[in-house]
Amino acid sequence: MAIRRVLILSASFGEGHRQASRAIKEELLQAYPDATAEIVDYIQSISPTWNKFAQFFYIQGIKRAPLLYGFFYKQFNRIPSDSTLSRSMSKISLIIGGNLFLEYLNTFKPDVVIHTFPSSASAHDTLLREGKTRVPSITVITDYAAHRQWIHSETSLYFVGAPKVADELIQEGVPQEKIRVTGIPVRQNFKQSYNREALLKKHGLDAERPTVLLLAGAFGVSERIRELMAFLLDYPLPLQVLIVTGRNRRLYEVMREQVESHQAAGFEGSFHRVKVYGFVDYIAELMAVSDLVFTKSGGLTTSEAVAMGVPMILFKPIPGQEKANADFLSDAGVAFVTQTMEEMVRLFDRWMHDAHLRQQTRANFVRLRRSMYQTTITKELEQFLKSTRLKTLDRS
Repeated sequence: MAIRRVLILSASFGEGHRQASRAIKEELLQAYPDATAEIVDYIQSISPTWNKFAQFFYIQGIKRAPLLYGFFYKQFNRIPSDSTLSRSMSKISLIIGGNLFLEYLNTFKPDVVIHTFPSSASAHDTLLREGKTRVPSITVITDYAAHRQWIHSETSLYFVGAPKVADELIQEGVPQEKIRVTGIPVRQNFKQSYNREALLKKHGLDAERPTVLLLAGAFGVSERIRELMAFLLDYPLPLQVLIVTGRNRRLYEVMREQVESHQAAGFEGSFHRVKVYGFVDYIAELMAVSDLVFTKSGGLTTSEAVAMGVPMILFKPIPGQEKANADFLSDAGVAFVTQTMEEMVRLFDRWMHDAHLRQQTRANFVRLRRSMYQTTITKELEQFLKSTRLKTLDRS
């Protein structure tokens, strides 16, 4: 059954939700070039003021009070999804946005709405329960944990990243027939094969040196990133370090200054080959030439690394979904979690010297990906829309 019109509702709370939305759109349009798939920032669309306010407190909470953020994450996860409090919370965004969501559904007329952010799924659930729309609601969970704020009785399908998340949804009472294990969606360039030798030449890199990718933009300008950089620059064996700061211009300057100061001082580690990048649209290529990546444990970035088969070191995961992601990937044997620089030093040194560990980690990716990529969003959406249209015909 052809996919025609799909509305994807996301949010700008971190880059992960938006990247997942773009990956879904890319996958759908690759299969159905004539389809219309529109991505809308849900919170921004209903209230730009509320979006700025909520983003500010989200970012500040993670940066300045991660333990408090983790506390609220746990507390909200204790609220049953079918409770009066949870359903009252579902109406908040509708109240803030008035009838904008419903008006947009009536104007765009999508076959289905896909949610990569829990608030829009919650609002959609309210509209369905109140009989104000019949447009099906589908949720894509963008972390490796089934937080209760993702769960709603009127959701037709859940696309999840791993069997573990499916099991957690079932434990919360979600019928198994509503759950599909697709992996967290990543863009197509993270799924393709690359010629590593050609990429090394393209980016002016040395094939003989171990290559470490540091996704610094995820950390921001912080003491943690300075510690990480100092550690890598001081490492006694020759490395090739690729640092990506994203759109954070201040971080780019800080990293460049730290590298240049270290090299000018003539420290032992100044023989490393170090490249500092700002925002680039070829992260997949940098992952393809990397032997190891340092990053935060966000659902999307780690899923990109899983798709590329690049082992990860996750430094000081923030309590909440980051810790849940880190625990899952660590248990799968494809990532290593460190809380202190002392742990980091020991782990990295072991990684550099233990060929068996490196080989075993690579093998773990094969098992993990086999369990995660059981089907695709496009295939399941086709089947869902086909069954939905048949039911509609039977009723008419």
